[in-house]
Amino acid sequence: MWSLFWSPVRFFGTRRHCRPRVLTALAAPALCAALQGIAVAIFSGRTRPVLEAALARSDLPLTGLPGAPLFAAMSILTYPMVFGLLTLAVLALDVVVKDSGQPARLTEFAALSFYTQVPYCVLMIAIAWVFVPDPLRLPVGSSTVELLTEVQRYRATMLSEPLLSTGRLLSYYSLLWLATVLSIALAVVDGLSTQATVAIAIVLFAVCAAGPIFGAAVRLLT
Repeated sequence: MWSLFWSPVRFFGTRRHCRPRVLTALAAPALCAALQGIAVAIFSGRTRPVLEAALARSDLPLTGLPGAPLFAAMSILTYPMVFGLLTLAVLALDVVVKDSGQPARLTEFAALSFYTQVPYCVLMIAIAWVFVPDPLRLPVGSSTVELLTEVQRYRATMLSEPLLSTGRLLSYYSLLWLATVLSIALAVVDGLSTQATVAIAIVLFAVCAAGPIFGAAVRLLT
């Protein structure tokens, strides 16, 4: 398994001649989802009390905000969604490029590629653990709209802090790594050239980036 990190060509090339084990490979995206849920639960557990205390002082309890467990459960859906999108994208690209007729193999490789995301997920748990949010101070006597505007401004400021900004930047590098590994997996199965592999990596990175964006939109709506 370690060869996936330092030699993905060898990793996929070796498994290409083995029987596909899709169900076993699904442990990778499931592990990422679980780790992300832990990170979100920790982060929500640290920030929610700050928001509740500030709004309670302004006689505006934040009763509509989901609790940490529910918020983590919603966030867990991000990785399965990204896995589904990427698997469909890989299968579609395979049909367009060569049509290898190996959907089970490609699905297995897509799932195994998510092991590359485990280091990032662990790092996000560490970031959430050490992160300490600044206190939220709301102006007294403001309207509900003004208070909510201040909360949104506080949230934007918090996300722009160095620790969280670094985590967000690393997420894009991690997704780029995932897209690269997936393109290598497809190249091993279809025998693609280097130029075609790079082009596919760009397409898959766009798909990778769409997952977290959609997940963030869902969390904002809920």
